[in-house]
Order: sequence, then structure tokens, then C-alpha cells
Amino acid sequence: MGLLDFFRDKKNHPASQMGNLVEMLQDGVFISHLDGRLIYVNQAGRQLLDLPREEDLHHYNFFEHFIPESALKAKVLQALQKEGMLKNLELQLTTRNETLVDVILTISSLTDYREEVIGYLFLVKDVTELKKIQQQLLQSQKLESVGVMASGIAHDFNNILAAIIPNAELIKLSSEPGSENATRAEIIKKSALRASDIASKLLTFTRGQDHEKRLLVLNDVIRDSVDLVQTSMPKNIQVELNLQDGLYPVLADATQIQQVIINLLINARDAMPSGGMIEVSTRNEHVEQAFQEAYLEPGYYIRITVKDTGSGIPVEILPKIFDPFFTTKELGKGTGLGLSMVYGIVKSHNGVITVNSKPQMGTRFDILIPAQPDMAVEGEKEEEEPRLPDGLRFLIIDDEEFVRDILSDILRFMGADVVKAKGGQEGLRLFERHQGEFDYVIIDLRMPGMDGRKTLVELRKMNPRVRAILSSGYDDLDENDVIREFVVGFLPKPYSIKNVKRCLDKILGQTDSSVVQNR
Repeated sequence: MGLLDFFRDKKNHPASQMGNLVEMLQDGVFISHLDGRLIYVNQAGRQLLDLPREEDLHHYNFFEHFIPESALKAKVLQALQKEGMLKNLELQLTTRNETLVDVILTISSLTDYREEVIGYLFLVKDVTELKKIQQQLLQSQKLESVGVMASGIAHDFNNILAAIIPNAELIKLSSEPGSENATRAEIIKKSALRASDIASKLLTFTRGQDHEKRLLVLNDVIRDSVDLVQTSMPKNIQVELNLQDGLYPVLADATQIQQVIINLLINARDAMPSGGMIEVSTRNEHVEQAFQEAYLEPGYYIRITVKDTGSGIPVEILPKIFDPFFTTKELGKGTGLGLSMVYGIVKSHNGVITVNSKPQMGTRFDILIPAQPDMAVEGEKEEEEPRLPDGLRFLIIDDEEFVRDILSDILRFMGADVVKAKGGQEGLRLFERHQGEFDYVIIDLRMPGMDGRKTLVELRKMNPRVRAILSSGYDDLDENDVIREFVVGFLPKPYSIKNVKRCLDKILGQTDSSVVQNR
């Protein structure tokens, strides 16, 4: 009795024996002849391999969906002859339309009443989406590692710039105004500041370290974002800015808004492999009562529009684009987290994001963020003479000699007295030797051996009231880091006369004005 005859007997058919149970299974169930020609496939199996109705199944062979067909088929059949069953094989199958699917396959031999093998039962679990998520999580972990690596590079990079910027400033200040030396010093300073700015933007983007909402004008953030990705844009893609003058300020996190713009720009770039145009525009907008169905309170908003002339988004996947890990890009070329992150950031700013797209006609993203029309962003103050109160004395603890020297030069130029230490151990000895003589101790956070944290702990044992200022190429202290309670400020690298003065003015304003008399 053959397998086909066996199933022609209605009482032996899977659908008759177990009712609708097999048809309801989410995993594919396939039954075939010895040569692999299919006899029965449940609904999940037909959907998985894109197979037709049951009456047409005899034209299809399950083994033809193996990759590679001949080699894998031979191994499977050889193993089945020995074992009778194979469990949890991880492999890929190809569908009728040649799409690859990742599956976990269990195969069992089917025998007749004489215990002769007459066919095979295949149980197939589709794990394609699970594999994608695993790969995307791995990619996300790699990106996190890149962020950590970028932090270390930024530290070294900013240490180099810390010597260039203030030296250029000091050369300019000691030169005749308008002289060749003054002009060249200004060029050096501007170039170094641009390098520092690029490093800072890259660092804040990879680390997402700034989560403080401040009053700002979005046009400035958008220009910075475009500058950051401009070098990664192919020459056949043009980015056009159409930013409204007099844009209302918003209460927002500049770093997170930058992440939104950069992700949308990259998304648009990838949709235009043959080139095209990306337009980024802003405008003030008043939302009336009638628009409350968009989950917006009536009031003033800033509309940000990012529009491209790319390939567009197919209608069937448009509702999924903000889902975590959803991506149409090849494995390794996208995490599927970009637009999900964009959506989350916009929502955290009490805003909304919408998308309109037509295949081959491009995509448009619109973002509405609440505006603050009655508030004004403070402008830059007039430059003041970079002088500190008379009599201030600093201890600088940093393992880099040129960094110690340049910060010392800046502080002395401002009228302060300075003592330098080349590391934590020497800093502790000098602090103990000159007990009570230092108004502030500036400590490099990242030093070999005794780092800034350990040094601060030991300093506090000597004097719990020590006024410590931490310094680093980036602020890698978490908002809830307990060490923040024991410092009076943070001095970022690279140093410039202006930034050091601004930082110290802020610290002096927060601490006792009679600090010199009460060391």
C-alpha cells in the first residue's frame, strides 16, 4: 500500500484524523513521498513556501526547496535511514518565488503496517524574523561599541586640540592687531575649533549624552545636522535648506533633535541610490481646535519637513516603518532602529510625526513640536577682559604635560596662581604639602593608574570641603552619578580662554565669593 493510497482513505488524512488542529498550527506541516513529492501541506506551510492549493501539490517536491538541494538532500536521507528522525535542523529554504527563509526543521520517516518507510513528515518552524532581530541586536551592540571607541578617540583628539586652540589665542593676544601673526593665529584657532566642533557633534550623536531640554532655535540644530552628514552624501544628492526666518524657539534637547534630523537625512539618502534632492524646511504653525484629532493641543508649533525624491515606501510596509527593528535594508546595512528612535524622540517632545510616500515619487516626513513664541533665546554676551578675581590659586592634576602647561598658561594669563601635578599620586602629595592653599583643584577624569575618581576620593579624605573641578574630553558622567555631588563644576576639553573663563565664572558665581579668604 503506497502513501498516496494511505491518504486517499479519508480516515487516514490529517485533516480527518485531527479535525482542524493541523490546519490551525502556526508551524508548517508537510507530508511527502519518498522522493519528496508533496501530498499534504497545512495552511502555514503553504504560506511559508508560497505553495498553491492542495490539489496542485503533486507538482512540487519538498527537497527542491533545500539549499543546496542535492548535497543537503543526500545528507538528510542518509541520516534518516540511520535514525528515522532528525530534530531541530537549522537551515534555509527557498520559497516558490525564490525568497530565502530561515527555518528550524524536524523530519520523521512515515512507515506502513509492514514497518517499511513510505514517506516523510516535515515540521517547519519559520525563524526568519527571529534571526533578523538577533542580527539587528548584534548590530546595535556593535554600534554601542563604536560609541565607546569614539569616546576614547575624542578624549585623545581633544587633548591635542587643547594645546592648539589656547596657544593660538595667546599668540593672537600677544601680537599686534591686524599683524600677520595675529591673522595666522586666528586661522589656526578657527580650524581647530571646527575640528573640535565636528568631534563634539559626532560624540554627542553616538553617545546621546545630552538629555537636557533647553530653549533653542531649531534652524541652528538643523544646520549643524546637515553639516555633520554632508560629507557622507554622494555628489549626486543635493541637500536644500528652506528655513523660516524668525522661527519661534522650542524647549528641546538639541542632541536628540539632531539625531532625528540625521536619521531622516540618512533614510532619504539611502532611498536615492541614483541621486536626487533632499529638502529640509521649517516654519511656524498655529494648530487650531479642528486639528486635535492629530493628538495635538491647540497652540503654536514648529513644523519640520524632510522631503526626498527617492524611491518611496511601498504601501504595504508604510504602517510598519516606526516599528523597532523593522528594516528593508540588507543584513548588516541597517539596524531597523533609526525611525523607531525618531518616533520616540518626537513623542518625548510632545510632538507628532507623519509620513506620506508614493512609490518612485519620494517620501515626506512632517514633524510638529510645540513652540514657545513668548520666550527668547539669550544671545551671546559681549566679550569681557579674561580676568579672574585676584589671589585665586589652582592645583592642576593631569597626566598629559602639554595639557597641564596650556591650562596653566590660560589661568596665569587670567591672573591666577597655579601648581601642576602629573598624576593622581603627585597631586595628592602636593595637596597635602600645601594644605589649605588651593581654592580649586582641576582633575583630569581619565588618567592611567589613579584616575580622576580615585584621586577625588582621596582628596576628600584629606579635606571633605575640597572644591574639585573635573575635566575631560567629554562629559561621561551620568546624570545620577554620585560623584557629581562632590564636584563644583566640569571643565570640558579642548580648552580655550573663552570657555575656561565662562566655566570658572559660572563656578565662582555658585560658590562663596569670599573663597580666597576662606581656603
